[in-house]
Amino acid sequence: MNHSPQTSPAPAASRMPTDDELREVAASLRGMRFGSVTIVVQDGVIIQIDKTEKRRLRNRRDAQENG
Repeated sequence: MNHSPQTSPAPAASRMPTDDELREVAASLRGMRFGSVTIVVQDGVIIQIDKTEKRRLRNRRDAQENG
């Protein structure tokens, strides 16, 4: 008879992000000058990453006019 202790998996809420999840977050930030990255978490698990990048055209025109 086997009496090995039964271990239950850690609750998802206490789980650390995986390397793949961290790489995805880093990739979302890469190259971004202005904007936001929103990480959607459900039951302690990253399920979605939203990236909104802003391009500020006014600054380019001002830069051309001024010099």
